[in-house]
Parts: sequence; structure tokens; C-alpha cells
Amino acid sequence: MDLFLQYMANGVVIGSTYVLVAVGLTLIFGILGVVNFAHGEFYMIGGYAGIVAITVLKLPVLPAIAFVLVVAAVVGIAAEAILHKPMKNHDATSSIISSFGLAVALQNAALVVMGPQPQRLNLDVSKIPVLSSLPTDFGPVFLPQQRLLIPIATVLLIAILYVVLRYTWTGRGLRAMAQHATVARLCGVRVERVAIVTFITGAALAGTAGMLMSSVFFVYPIVGNMIALKAFTVVILGGMGNVAGAAVAGLLLGITESLTSAYISNAMRDVVGFVFVILVLLFRPQGLFGKAVERS
Repeated sequence: MDLFLQYMANGVVIGSTYVLVAVGLTLIFGILGVVNFAHGEFYMIGGYAGIVAITVLKLPVLPAIAFVLVVAAVVGIAAEAILHKPMKNHDATSSIISSFGLAVALQNAALVVMGPQPQRLNLDVSKIPVLSSLPTDFGPVFLPQQRLLIPIATVLLIAILYVVLRYTWTGRGLRAMAQHATVARLCGVRVERVAIVTFITGAALAGTAGMLMSSVFFVYPIVGNMIALKAFTVVILGGMGNVAGAAVAGLLLGITESLTSAYISNAMRDVVGFVFVILVLLFRPQGLFGKAVERS
């Protein structure tokens, strides 16, 4: 039982990362209808930005997070200008192809600037005890403090996102765009502003996940490839455009992968998610938490 609880805790940590990346991805799709295959690169850039901020610039953790958010905002604005603004009057294929091109461009830019050597963030240099690699125990469960920070940050960020979407004018504009873009425009919603805010939010969530996970796993130019696949897996499982579904599905996928790695085989952990996607597409195409759409 003790080992099972430990595996569950490890799954929650990994799943929290999937939640942050997938929620940003499903926001971009649900509000703008853009299928962004470059979303994993937002994670990669966030990881590198965190390493540069703390290791190179010697910033404390909070200013380092602010630095990551600024970098993510710039990347989000640029991605919107490439993937949405010139493509909004074209079919979805155009934005998909553009997102592949953007992903390759960002990967090669990272290769030139940061090099091919995998890098990892050492949060011990931040000199903040809560971010050290010392373990924290909860009964039989042990987690390094830097791993414990990941689900805590995820809960905080998702809570902030919920409040913004539910109780602010910007959030209402985002929800109006998700329901019907034309009606939202007629009601005075500034569509261009909403599009930029959506991409900034998606990039910020993925970039924050990249920074947090860079203290656990290595960051390298193509690390976003697998992250993007996992994010799409979560989005499909949770229901396309369903933020709450993406959050739940991200945790479920992380826990399932952790248990698969522990009790079956580590080589199977990346396979199980795609098996679930195939089964969901066969028997519940709208996703586990999505609503079926009647076709006339």
C-alpha cells in the first residue's frame, strides 16, 4: 500500500504538468479553433527561460517566474500573429501546417541558442529552502520539495484561471468567443484582443509547466515533441475545448502512466495514453467529459 501511494503521488506530479500544458492547448482550440502543434515548444521555451533566469541571470525565484511569464507572453503574441491572424479566414489545415513549421523553427532556434546538450534547473541555487531537493514526507509518501511545488502551483494557476474566466470581463469575452465568435463580435467583444490573450494564456501555462519540470527532468530542443503528444492525448480524453475535462484527464493520465511504469513496464508508460485515445475515439468520440453533438 505504501508503494502504491508513492506511485499515486508521483503520478499526480506528472499529471499536474499535463494539466497545465493541456489546459492552455484546449483554450486555444476551444476559443479560436486553432490546432497548435507548436504548443510543446512553449513548454520547452519556459524550461530554458527558467534555467537562464535562475542559473545565468541569478534571479530569485519569484522574479524568475515573472521573467518566464514575460518570455511566454512574447512567444504567445508571436504565435498568434503567425498561426491565427493571417489564417483565420482559411481552413484549419493552414494553421496546422503553420504550427508544424513554427515548431520546427523554435526547435532549431533553441538548438542554435542553447545547444544540443540537455540542461536541468538546479533550484538549490535559489537559496529558498522550500525549493530545495530535500524530501518532504506525508506519512509513507516522500516528495522532494521542488516536486511538491508542481501540483501546488498547478492548483493555484487553475484556480486563478477559473476566477478570471468566470468573473472578469476578459473571461466573459473568452467564453463568448468559445460559444459563438460572430455573436461575440456583434456584442462588442474585441476578437483580436481575445485571440492575443488566449495565446498568451496558453503559452504562459505551458511555459510555467516547463520551468517547474526543468528542475525534475532535462530540457533539450525537442523535448516539446512528446509533451505536445501528451497534451493532445489529454485534450482528446477530456473533450476538445473542455477545460475542466482537460484538468481531470491530465491527472488521470499522469497517475495511469505512473502505475503502468511501476506495475507493468516503464517502456509501456508512453503507450497506455495512446491506447486510451484509440478506445475513446472508438466508443466516445466527444471525449470522456465532452458532450455529444447531434449531426443533421
